[in-house]
Amino acid sequence: MRTSLDPRWWHRNLTTFQKVVVANSAIIAAGAVSGPLITLNFSGRTRLPFLLGLLAIGLVAILVANFLILRLAFKPMRELESTMGAVQPGLEEPRVHTNFSDPDLRRIATVFNTMLDRLEHERHVSAQRVLQAQERERQRVARELHDQTGQALTHEIISLDLLLERTADAKARQQLEAVKRTLEETLEEVHRMSQDLRPSVLDDLGLVPALRTLAKQPSGAQVALQVDGLRERLPAPIETALYRIAQEALTNANKYAKASRVNIDLRCLDGHVRLRVRDDGIGFDPGSIPEREEPGRAGLGIFGMRERATLLRGTLEIRSAPLKGTEVVAQLPLEDSHAG
Repeated sequence: MRTSLDPRWWHRNLTTFQKVVVANSAIIAAGAVSGPLITLNFSGRTRLPFLLGLLAIGLVAILVANFLILRLAFKPMRELESTMGAVQPGLEEPRVHTNFSDPDLRRIATVFNTMLDRLEHERHVSAQRVLQAQERERQRVARELHDQTGQALTHEIISLDLLLERTADAKARQQLEAVKRTLEETLEEVHRMSQDLRPSVLDDLGLVPALRTLAKQPSGAQVALQVDGLRERLPAPIETALYRIAQEALTNANKYAKASRVNIDLRCLDGHVRLRVRDDGIGFDPGSIPEREEPGRAGLGIFGMRERATLLRGTLEIRSAPLKGTEVVAQLPLEDSHAG
């Protein structure tokens, strides 16, 4: 009973329509009570002006009450409209608070947030499928390069060696050796392309050996790798995402930052796995990178790195400044069984 007498209870549990009905009914009831009193207390000539005045006051009271109720009701709607307008594809969608006084608005806000949750989940699932398809295609092309193109080039190199053993002419031997060097360089480039597309060591041995192989590749910068707290292999999506982030960060350090030293740090802590890639290059202003990828504008692969981290419910931070190097930090949630 006390609850029903509390004005705040009425405010939070009545819909806008019910509030309008209650307010108008109260004003009409007050007029219905005041009318007979005026009729009994005033004579014929003075009675009419008082009744007209009472009617005017009642109409004004109804208009004012309806205006205030509707104004308070529509104010949260503007907040809902603002949040809906802030939703953008590719970004973390905002959420609307659900503590509105009007129960109808609370239901609308709850339904809206549920819709955003479903859309975000579907976007994550779709993007993960796209990335998985890309990785499968990379793996297929890498295997074809290694097994078919690589073997064909190796066969030609062996054939040239046999031909060189049988050739006595110095000029012909010189030409054959030049062709052999070209084939050897091509074979080395095919192997490098195959490793860049999808290193077999990532599938066969896991992330840590793949990062060691990446660090040993000739890139122009001295690369140091440190691993801590990793006892066993991580789930394949996490290994792929962290490897691609490290690969992209190392490419940026060599291609854009002109770094002479790069440190890669991988460790498990507090139920998360964290990858940190730090270089001593020229750096840049992170504020110059827009929040969303713009067609025709290079983003140093940051959008792809961030998307990979976000799809696994993780985060990616870029810390940099001109002439102060760049640090890329990716942190992904991890099951406890993988941390040590």
